[in-house]
Amino acid sequence: MNPTPHIIPSALLLLAAFFIGCLVGYMLKRVLGSRQPVPSSAHSAKTTPAIAPHAQDLGDPSLGLLEGPIGGQADDLKLIKGVGPKLESVLHANGVYHFSQIAAWNAKSIAEMNARLSFKGRIEREKWVSQAKALLKGSKV
Repeated sequence: MNPTPHIIPSALLLLAAFFIGCLVGYMLKRVLGSRQPVPSSAHSAKTTPAIAPHAQDLGDPSLGLLEGPIGGQADDLKLIKGVGPKLESVLHANGVYHFSQIAAWNAKSIAEMNARLSFKGRIEREKWVSQAKALLKGSKV
């Protein structure tokens, strides 16, 4: 008597369930993902990608975005908790090089950067502005 007569049918059923789950997940993502609210700053005719490393669109002047670091030396933005090497490079690609830029952001600027970088509230949650102000004063975050 063969102890494993149901292995192949069971494996095929698991594989079918996996693919059906993937298909359902994909369809739900497409249907529900398209219903995200549009930020008020995104009503402009020109839309920019979330991460545009080579397209230096400085956008709203109130953001204080720069084409390059002042004095050729950028601040180590990784000192802000929640900013790692990849996020630092994304911020650099979007014109943010110094703690003073982040410290000067107001609610409108934060909303614009959240929309620009697809952060969805991360700047407020991790308190980047207060951390940047503390780093400017020289105290530890």
